[in-house]
Amino acid sequence: MSVPRPRDSRRRASAAFAVTRTGAASVVTTAGELDATVTDQFAALLADELHRQPRALVCDTSAVEFCAARALTILIDMVADAAAARVPFAVVGRRRAVLRPITALGLEQVLPVHRSVEEALDRLTLSADPSGLDAHGSSRR
Repeated sequence: MSVPRPRDSRRRASAAFAVTRTGAASVVTTAGELDATVTDQFAALLADELHRQPRALVCDTSAVEFCAARALTILIDMVADAAAARVPFAVVGRRRAVLRPITALGLEQVLPVHRSVEEALDRLTLSADPSGLDAHGSSRR
């Protein structure tokens, strides 16, 4: 059995955040390590974007290498906050650092994770339009 090595407490966590805004959505992209040293910044960034009332809000965690439990709590809270604000919200991720704790904790129903930003935006657009019709009146289901 392999035992994980302790993290070097002298090393600062490296996390990077970026926001891309379009007419369709705001996408908050995060990369690196979402540990306790950056979760307040992460929460504030998501809250600021939600406050802007975008048509949809996506958090792209595809490049996250470590995800603290606090970061998952922030994402779960954002699901509720976005629903209250009537802003469709989705999480994107492909790495084990995010997917494994979600699966291990049985959070898939509360916090569904999409494989790409495009997939998330398609799902958000579909769920935001109860008719299920695209701009041409064709069924998307």
